[in-house]
Amino acid sequence: MPRPFTMHGAVAALLLSALPAGAQSSLPGFELEHLEVNAGRGTAVMRNGELLVPGGWSAGLVGQYQQLPLVLLNGERRLEAVRNRASSVLAGSYGVLPWLEVGAQVPIVLWQQGEDPAPLGLTPLATQGLGTPEVQARLGLLSRRDDHPVDLSMDLGLGLPLGSAAVLGRDQGLRVRALAAMGTQVKFLKPALELGVLLRSRNPLSTPAASGQALELRLGAGVTTAGQGLRGELAVKAAFAADMPQPAVEVLGGGRVPLVEGLELYALAGPGLGRTPGTPIARVLLGVSFRQEPPPRMELLPEPVPQLRLEEFQTRPGPSTPDTSVEPVPTRELLPPEPASPPAP
Repeated sequence: MPRPFTMHGAVAALLLSALPAGAQSSLPGFELEHLEVNAGRGTAVMRNGELLVPGGWSAGLVGQYQQLPLVLLNGERRLEAVRNRASSVLAGSYGVLPWLEVGAQVPIVLWQQGEDPAPLGLTPLATQGLGTPEVQARLGLLSRRDDHPVDLSMDLGLGLPLGSAAVLGRDQGLRVRALAAMGTQVKFLKPALELGVLLRSRNPLSTPAASGQALELRLGAGVTTAGQGLRGELAVKAAFAADMPQPAVEVLGGGRVPLVEGLELYALAGPGLGRTPGTPIARVLLGVSFRQEPPPRMELLPEPVPQLRLEEFQTRPGPSTPDTSVEPVPTRELLPPEPASPPAP
């Protein structure tokens, strides 16, 4: 009977049973990482619908550790293909227009380690390599800056197949993502929601020699505390697809503290649920981010403000009737003249 934590691995019975005897083959390459890092406004892993102001930019570096993100099982045959994995992501974003923000991120697998796969006829995975770089555009649809009730944005991302297949950092083709994010503020809490789809290559672990594209549904919900000092963060991320044995779910919680103006340090940790490849039983993130935005510009009016001028009002000729209800205030001109003082002797 397998140990309880093997439920967080990947069921690859067809793959392991189809391995040729006496020969070594490598695991088919695919992108193992599920979690996305947020380069703009929001939390480390959640968007909130806000955009950077034009001319504003942000940059961040996050390091993360995963435990058991990939376990292969076939009856009594069990292989912890990736037992420990440490990686980093360098991400940045820039505000172009009030409704447009562009960004990019580059993930790197710094070190990963697993069991020797030689008894199962597999060659070892690489320990270091490049992940799938991504470029994205964020389109603003609604903004609380414009007195809308919520912030709403649409993210369009393109994952480039430039990573290392030997480190499980690349799909067979492009990864195309479309995701809507919405957020608002209720007193001292800032809730946010995400809903999107990811078009990617089919996972070859679900069916050997799988080809074609798979559509993955991604959901997210999170909340942060508002304020200038220490802030808390909580996020739940989930993914569903036909080539997944179970939904991939992760819960991450932590906090964020400002160091100097624009510079913040954050830490998140939490468990993963499910047997999908790339879902670890535990994940820890530690990152630093910097954001700088110019102050809002004064809007120029399309036309100059007209100068005030006195209007002449003509009244009909006729005798005017004095208002007897108003008594004149005595002034110096209405007072009787003061008697002249006699000249000094």
